[in-house]
Amino acid sequence: MNGERIDCLLIGNNQMVFSEYVDNIKKMGVGSGAYRDLNLSFIESDGKACSLSDLYNRQFPANVHGLLNYNNIFSATVGYLGTFLHRKGLSFDFINSFQEEKEYLADMLVQRKVMAIAITTTYYVSVLPILEIMDFIKARNTHVKIILGGPFIANQIKSLDQPSTYYLLKQIGADFYINSSQGELALTKLLYAIKNNTSCNNIDNVIYREADSYISNKISREENDLKSNLVDWNLFKNLGKRMVSVRTAISCPFSCAFCGFPHNAGEYTYIAPEYICSELDLIDMQPHINSVNFIDDTFNVPVNRFKEILRLFIDKKYKFKWNSHFRCQYADEETILLMKEAGCEGVFLGIESGSQRILENMNKKTSIEAYYRGIELLKKYGIISYASFIVGFPGETDETVKDTINFIETAKPDFYRTQLWYYDLMTPIHELKDKYKLRNSQFEWTHSTMNAKEAADWIDYIFLNVRNSIWLPQNDFDYPGLFNLLSRGWPISEVKAYITSFNELVRQKFEGSYKTSRSIEDNGADDDSFAGSLSGLDAEFDF
Repeated sequence: MNGERIDCLLIGNNQMVFSEYVDNIKKMGVGSGAYRDLNLSFIESDGKACSLSDLYNRQFPANVHGLLNYNNIFSATVGYLGTFLHRKGLSFDFINSFQEEKEYLADMLVQRKVMAIAITTTYYVSVLPILEIMDFIKARNTHVKIILGGPFIANQIKSLDQPSTYYLLKQIGADFYINSSQGELALTKLLYAIKNNTSCNNIDNVIYREADSYISNKISREENDLKSNLVDWNLFKNLGKRMVSVRTAISCPFSCAFCGFPHNAGEYTYIAPEYICSELDLIDMQPHINSVNFIDDTFNVPVNRFKEILRLFIDKKYKFKWNSHFRCQYADEETILLMKEAGCEGVFLGIESGSQRILENMNKKTSIEAYYRGIELLKKYGIISYASFIVGFPGETDETVKDTINFIETAKPDFYRTQLWYYDLMTPIHELKDKYKLRNSQFEWTHSTMNAKEAADWIDYIFLNVRNSIWLPQNDFDYPGLFNLLSRGWPISEVKAYITSFNELVRQKFEGSYKTSRSIEDNGADDDSFAGSLSGLDAEFDF
């Protein structure tokens, strides 16, 4: 930044230190739904929770690719917001991942190189990561203006009454909050108000602190056109990242009963294929990037647009591989073949259930047969599939869970994960609370055919007994971690072996003991020599 003071520092995701996050969730009780949903993602070492990423970083601390963490992936939110501010004449810098870039943030704060900080909340379901960032900032600089916005803030404001909302905002302690499903324009206007020392009381979608209270301005819907606000990758040259995230659409065209995203995000809109390629052309020029994650909820809808995108990718001969969410019911042989030729290495499949009845309750608008057909085609052309399932949705019974188990064992996606249904009162299913006799919320629900404990018991059973697909640990690894390993040159066969070995250690945790006598640590290891250490994970463990 050449020593100049910048207008806005963007702070991306805070993936909290995993063992500390587990300790916080554990305070809710080891029998709580939140803890049990987390419990299948870690082992224990020296009295601390150890995720798959933690284990990798112990085994390969000095390898050429660096540690495995969320800073390996460049944030789409940071790229988009930074570009938006730049085009409005505002200067910016960014922290892509809070945990890994604390030293740089501390230097910016202590030397007062920042006018304002904007904290994004895209991936948060808890206030804890936000409070950690706030404490870090205020311990080093009490003058910088702090702005919070994004899905977590908007969802909290929608779900809480006004006294509870203002109490939460006061506890967080930011100077300004942006209440909008988009909010880029409000952020820009607010930064200019701070810069020019003028009032923000006429800026829509802003909540600001005044004395010991907060004032809410008028709410209006922002319509920031994606086509006019494509990420300018020239602003992010030489990132040094192997993976980047890209979005090509706003919202989702479907209305699944368990998801509030389409309602919160507004009308589904998307950009034409040629505009997508104008971004990707710049990404392809970056020397390090070899993997792109398309974060759209539904990248392959509309179907004709998707096929046009794939044909352009093939013509462009991009050097990077890519992965995306994929609506499996729209798979046909032509599409899957085009995906393979266009460089697709894997897809996230929101299957949700192996029971047709539960799919109908979820308003998924698909069939089990379409899912089978789609996964079969993906396997035929060697595209990695990760299937995500929900257990416990209203109407779930022992029999419908058995349908899901049968589906996983028969369809055999490469990876899968079953997770406990999270009862969000802002989702469409809440409108049917009386029909299903829904009680409580979040991970502590009951309904007429199942309760959260019974669903969690089934998830444990599935983890321990499914054999034809590999469980993918969700917390601190998940779908991005899989492609992070692939971007480092790991063959998929050995990625599968590594994850399977970790899962075996988790299974041993359920049995109450670990096999011991040899450490898996090898401080001289690098990614090229990891294969021989896989057996050490599965056989002998002692940190």
